Amino acid sequence: MIFGIGIDVLEAQRVHATYRRFGAHFVERLLLPQERAQFERTSRPERFLAMRFAAKEAVVKAMGTGFAHGMWIRDVGVLQDAWGKPEVIYSARGRRVQRRLGIGDGHLSLTDEAGLIVAVAVLLKAPRRRSRRVATARRQRSR
Repeated sequence: MIFGIGIDVLEAQRVHATYRRFGAHFVERLLLPQERAQFERTSRPERFLAMRFAAKEAVVKAMGTGFAHGMWIRDVGVLQDAWGKPEVIYSARGRRVQRRLGIGDGHLSLTDEAGLIVAVAVLLKAPRRRSRRVATARRQRSR
């Protein structure tokens, strides 16, 4: 079941200008350590940063928190798997908020065209965990 959907549209030039102005300081404030590792390998750093910024915005919108209510910009991130698929990741604090809200897996779609970055995030509700009492009772009945 869907927990929330978020979308962000960003003019890439805004992030490009910020990166030119603040350089490494901007990268440190924006990216989680795992994201920085991928950033260091990219051939298009400004595009990478713009995509991550838009993705983070879309995810926190889907969470319903924005960058408030316990979520900061480095509490959520995006990693690409071996196929290039973007995957949502969280810092330790971000995971606590995610669990408190009952959020499970997240899905992202990112694209850029004509100077715009578009990010769409879909967050699913976490599956309900059975209480120990219920799980124990079911095991005892099945014996």
